[in-house]
Amino acid sequence: MAAAAAIDPQVLTIQGRLSYPTFKYKDAVVRNAKSQYVKDAADVFPEFNILLTQGQLDAVTSHIRDVFIPWCISQGKAKDKSGLSDAEAKRITDLIASGDWENQPPYIPIKPVPVKTQPLAPEAVAMFKINGQKGVDIEQKAVVLNEGELAVPDPTRVKYPVILPIDETVHAIQSGFVVATTINLYAYLSGKVPGITAQAKAVVFKEKAAQFGGGVELDEDAIFA
Repeated sequence: MAAAAAIDPQVLTIQGRLSYPTFKYKDAVVRNAKSQYVKDAADVFPEFNILLTQGQLDAVTSHIRDVFIPWCISQGKAKDKSGLSDAEAKRITDLIASGDWENQPPYIPIKPVPVKTQPLAPEAVAMFKINGQKGVDIEQKAVVLNEGELAVPDPTRVKYPVILPIDETVHAIQSGFVVATTINLYAYLSGKVPGITAQAKAVVFKEKAAQFGGGVELDEDAIFA
């Protein structure tokens, strides 16, 4: 019997509804130029947010609290730059325990749901911010369940479901749709203030949901009345 794969404390896969992303590096550069705190173009990265239900939030916070933070403390004791002291870790776990995502620092990727987004996603209780890599687009992919979801049908493909680049599928990723991503968590210090950031290389379309800012479905009965 094969041994179970070891859990990487820095790695976590999450899913939820996508909130107004900036997937392209060039778009992130334009966004940066309008920011109050303009960065050098080499330090700019794309980003996206995932809206979390209570169950999804509980899974995220338990991983950070019970797996990632203890690992950061062990790294701190080993004098590794990726680590945190007991006191620094406590500041983060206290914030997580409070559930007050507005009251930061210390800084964590969990944020309040924006007021304008709340009516569009009433099931969401928090937002999770994810950064891409500096100078690189975030890859867009999709879960494909059958041949009918391929942009070009391929009867020789026998394995489904499969994850493919989005342009090889009939799908598109829009704000409001359900997506998944695998993130790397990193601890850092800004001066003496501890924080956590999350980074991902790719985002994966899972299913459609009501699109944010996408209008509403046609009311055919009213049109023909």
